Amino acid sequence: RRAIRMINAMDPPPRFVCVCGDLIDMEYTFEERKGYKDGFGSKEECDAVQDRQNEDFQEVWSHLREDVAICCLCGNHDVGNRPTPTSIQRYKDAFGDEYLAFWVNGTYNIVLNNVLFVDPSGAREIFDKQLVWLEDRLKYAQEHDAKMIFVFGHHPWFLYDENETPEDLHGLSPYPEEWQDPSHPIDKDTGFFDAYFSIPKGYRDLALALFKKYGVNASFCGHFHQNVISKTKWGMDNIITAPLSVVFESSGKPQQHEENGRGIRIVNVELRPEQGGDLNASRGRNPSKQVRSGGTISHYFLPLQS
Repeated sequence: RRAIRMINAMDPPPRFVCVCGDLIDMEYTFEERKGYKDGFGSKEECDAVQDRQNEDFQEVWSHLREDVAICCLCGNHDVGNRPTPTSIQRYKDAFGDEYLAFWVNGTYNIVLNNVLFVDPSGAREIFDKQLVWLEDRLKYAQEHDAKMIFVFGHHPWFLYDENETPEDLHGLSPYPEEWQDPSHPIDKDTGFFDAYFSIPKGYRDLALALFKKYGVNASFCGHFHQNVISKTKWGMDNIITAPLSVVFESSGKPQQHEENGRGIRIVNVELRPEQGGDLNASRGRNPSKQVRSGGTISHYFLPLQS
């Protein structure tokens, strides 16, 4: 609600808002894996809670000003760590398509269900179909001279380096204070290893190869519960934004130039009216830079206001 108040007060208002996944926190497989020992006795009970959480999310975001579009995408807490046709359909029933694309002011924006890139084994046909669709949309954007292309997904394609593997990731995000139970203290050296948050390299490479081929300018994502800004060697920004919920702080994260915390990211796009999104022109000025040349972006993190 605080984030919505901040957005509603923006002048001029943003063209759209994107919520990068984990809209709710009740996908039954998380409870199933724990043996339904936290007060939930069955999948049916979990599904009922998930339905109510979906309704709560929709009610809260219905207060976003009417002239600002909202785009939602699914995270692992919406469709599970191993999505299935059933879990994806439940998401679609509540929020619509799990992958889609749209134009905004000459930029082309692609929204993906990239939870499938973490583990497609439960919905391989959907994964394959989305991958074909992704290249089709990128080709379409190129043919229609998109000035810039942006991709949105829940999972970061990588954390710090496009070629990283689990063996390269040594950081740990300790469990946050909000999860502490005084009667059962949590070891301060336990938490989430960085490797948990990065998409496996084999599936990551499938996407990054397409992003490079068609000159994607930036990828926006969440999941890591903290701010991290990185870039591919060919110039695509990989922008991970901290959440509106619990915040993590990894011991392996390089020094960042913005504070960590709950908040929203403001993205400003400046287009070059006289120039299309020519990929070859970009490469001509800087051979190592292979993103579309029709504009520039700047962005900053805005902490939640009380």
